[in-house]
Amino acid sequence: MLKLKSKGDCCGCTACASICPRGCIAMTADVEGFCYPQIDEAKCINCGLCEKVCPLLHKPAQHEVLNVYGAKNSDDAVRLQSSSGGMFTLFARHILAGGGTVFGAELDENLQVCHTAVTDEAGLAKLRGSKYVQSKMAGVFKEVRTLLNTGKPVLFSGTPCQIAGLKVFLMKDYANLFTVDVVCHGVPSAKVYNKYLQELGEAAGEPVTQVKFRDKTKGWLHGETVFITGTQRLAASKRKETYMRLFLNNVSIRPSCADCAFNNKRSQADITIADYWGVNKQFPEFDDDKGITLVLVNTAKGEQLFDEVKGETTFIATDFAKGAQYNVAVSKSLGLHTKRQYFFDNLDTKTLKELEAEILPPV
Repeated sequence: MLKLKSKGDCCGCTACASICPRGCIAMTADVEGFCYPQIDEAKCINCGLCEKVCPLLHKPAQHEVLNVYGAKNSDDAVRLQSSSGGMFTLFARHILAGGGTVFGAELDENLQVCHTAVTDEAGLAKLRGSKYVQSKMAGVFKEVRTLLNTGKPVLFSGTPCQIAGLKVFLMKDYANLFTVDVVCHGVPSAKVYNKYLQELGEAAGEPVTQVKFRDKTKGWLHGETVFITGTQRLAASKRKETYMRLFLNNVSIRPSCADCAFNNKRSQADITIADYWGVNKQFPEFDDDKGITLVLVNTAKGEQLFDEVKGETTFIATDFAKGAQYNVAVSKSLGLHTKRQYFFDNLDTKTLKELEAEILPPV
């Protein structure tokens, strides 16, 4: 039976709940809003499967990255809708063209972040762009396995721990599975996110109806986080916006994110994608401030996927050190903010803006 020694021992990937043959594991939110496995011991048969598929009990070793590229989708309209260079869309389109299914995170009609499956170009738009909330994953791993067993191609995208959880859950390699993870700074809780939506709605006098975590209207380097109500557009630089500042300073992230087990050449995905921050310094002639994706090719299957789409891109060869130079999450974990516990202890009684003012220096 799976027993957590600390909250840092669970990344919330849902592999344990998905594999349980008796359905006795429920992913339940704690007081911080992060989900952890709760086991009904009366139903448990001690089969050990939950321990077998926990990615944090089976942490991967470092591996060589086969190739590293800076790449941008040749379609500028797609790049504008994407957080960086629009490469995810090209990978996804290739899978869809082969009659496959693509899994990724969407903002649903209630502005909640959840993993979903799409099978056509029309559905792909909702998977573009960053969503800085830990996504809901209930039932997704089983759905992926069912589709894989039909023999059709599947692309699964998510955070590195979600990819790792899926791989151990499946318990075998599938030739028709392709995986893409995103370099992840950490995941904030849905509780923090929903509290902020409520606070913004109350201040505006009308509910938030749309969220854009990475709006590039002012360019990639000067992107904004935008919350839209019926009549108002609330926008600020990600370095100045309250929700993003708490996230980027490691105040609101999950405990397991303090020491990521899957960055720094330990990704289990075929391809890792990220913002290629610093490309304007390293390769200034390649940067146009519309967004460039850092592409880390981890496997031969990943190289095959990149080769299939590179004709629709402009790309340059680079290396891991350059990719990690200005995007530190590629190779490092940044720990938790020293006042993180204070933040969550006071989350129910103070607003996020009040906590931001107490915990972080003014900007």
